[in-house]
Amino acid sequence: MSEIYVSWSEYYEKIERLAVKVYQADWDFNQIVCIAKGGLRVGDILCRIYNQPLGILSAASYTGLDNRIRGPITFSRHLAMTTAKLGNRILLVDDLVDSGISLQ
Repeated sequence: MSEIYVSWSEYYEKIERLAVKVYQADWDFNQIVCIAKGGLRVGDILCRIYNQPLGILSAASYTGLDNRIRGPITFSRHLAMTTAKLGNRILLVDDLVDSGISLQ
């Protein structure tokens, strides 16, 4: 896959457009969980827009020199969150664009 350069302003604009699409879907969620590291910024911005608590699930799949070699994905055992309980209607957030293997 060839790489595409996206400026920070374009990146934030895409996140805002994603927020609009989520809003238009009229789905009622009470928790946002992002898969870090890729989905961390997206999750942070969406939780601020929607005023919902953010949970963070860490994942790693890149190894080698400069972390450019994809290996098996490893998830953390625990979810980091600031609320006592996890919501029951969760919006799961990951990278805007990557391999898509996190949910497989």
